[in-house]
Amino acid sequence: MRALTIASLTSAMAIAAGTLAMASPASGTEDRAAITGDGTSVRAEIPGATVSKAKVQSRGQKVYSANIGYNKNSYRECKPHASTMEKVIWNLGKVTRSSARVKTVKVRYYNERELHVGSAYVHDGNHRERWVKPNGWFIPKGSHWRTYKINKTVKFSKNKPLDFKLWVQIASANEPAWCHPKSELYFYLKPNR
Repeated sequence: MRALTIASLTSAMAIAAGTLAMASPASGTEDRAAITGDGTSVRAEIPGATVSKAKVQSRGQKVYSANIGYNKNSYRECKPHASTMEKVIWNLGKVTRSSARVKTVKVRYYNERELHVGSAYVHDGNHRERWVKPNGWFIPKGSHWRTYKINKTVKFSKNKPLDFKLWVQIASANEPAWCHPKSELYFYLKPNR
């Protein structure tokens, strides 16, 4: 019997919370399967984006995101461990209604296979690139933290958050391409107005 992973635990929490959504691989919606008490299979959606709120204040603060990612373990065509989940900790300086000082973004990568991160970006509220780490890198299997130094004051746009974006792709295991898609993960940040 396979040990429980964070992905399977999150799936169980989604079922308990009643946040279930049906989706197919061709829909573009990332999803995961879970087994209910009567043995039937259901799919719970995994978000590809999350929004966090920062307090408007002069002193620094840390803001924690929710987990996002994808899990293809439920499909027969996909070999086991086709999942990845990420979350971030925003380390911020002064936050106003119009901008935030982003000191660092700390990312927790949890992947069941090697993960390729294509690039990481910070965009302002108008989706203009303010910071980029290009050229890609590999994250080994397991849970790993990486800290990215940003040190930029990034503007929000009218009712639009700034974001930290990751391009990710889990390693292939001789399976269909949709079992290990190239995915954009968005961590949005907005002021708590």
